[in-house]
Amino acid sequence: MVNRPFFKQMQILYGNGFDENENDNYIRILRGNFINGIKELIQGAETLGREIGEANKKNVEFIKEFSYVEGPIADDVIEKVKEIWTDETIKGLWEMRDGLANLTVVNLDYIIQNIERLCANGAEASNDDIVRCRQRTTGLSEILFPYSKHYFHIFDVGGQKTERRKWDVLSTTQKPTAILFFSSLTDFDVPLLTEEGNRTRMDESIEVWEELLNKEELQNATIILFLNKSDLFEDKIARVNMSETFSDYAGEHSFEEATEYMKKKFISKANGTSHDPDNIHSHVTCAIDTEVMKKVFDSVSAEIFKQRLAMSGLNPIF
Repeated sequence: MVNRPFFKQMQILYGNGFDENENDNYIRILRGNFINGIKELIQGAETLGREIGEANKKNVEFIKEFSYVEGPIADDVIEKVKEIWTDETIKGLWEMRDGLANLTVVNLDYIIQNIERLCANGAEASNDDIVRCRQRTTGLSEILFPYSKHYFHIFDVGGQKTERRKWDVLSTTQKPTAILFFSSLTDFDVPLLTEEGNRTRMDESIEVWEELLNKEELQNATIILFLNKSDLFEDKIARVNMSETFSDYAGEHSFEEATEYMKKKFISKANGTSHDPDNIHSHVTCAIDTEVMKKVFDSVSAEIFKQRLAMSGLNPIF
């Protein structure tokens, strides 16, 4: 069970890449991300009561009513978005994007920098474009590919509550060998939009993680934890003290201490389950970096093989 950028990386590294229909779909999604991303920042400004400059008021009203369906985006619309992007309020919100509950297009800056190319006739999405594309995971995606004399069959499932019923189906019908669980490090203080009180996205992530660890159908599965979005988290932890969310955290603005704290917080949930905490491996990752993810997958595959052989009564040497 993996997240969407990781799944795309496996398709880039070990699959057959993306065909013409997939390319056209990603181009359409990236163009939609361009519009939806700026709308999310506008909504964030309104929610927080922050005024957008007078010079951009008409642009804002236009974009709020603009809906992207398909095809290239007109030059005048692109210019309006770029003008809003330069607004001081919008720039300030972007700097604090890792704390905005409504923001989903976290690669908006990259898309804006490349929007003319993405809107050209016959545009082709690069691998870098595709892994930065924001799309909601629906249905069940899968990829089968050869790796080191073996075949990996990877399923991609969504994390939204409406998608979680798929996990039960998958765990009983496919009996997965391993669970690759992704959690965003930057979510430690981001409130859940649909919740009252002080619950955060990280609280929900830990809750789901604990639920998986206690699933009877997964008691023999290798469990691997990915603490993701390390690039954004390194910037965030320099600005935000995690002790304001977790009172027992004493690492202040240290990236290394903060990631170690989060790792221990997740892995401690294995106590009392069928999963030995010492056998749960964790990786601090940036899933949009193809080279990094290749190295991570090499390590992950070794971990899986080692644990499967050990369960068979063998003691492999790596």
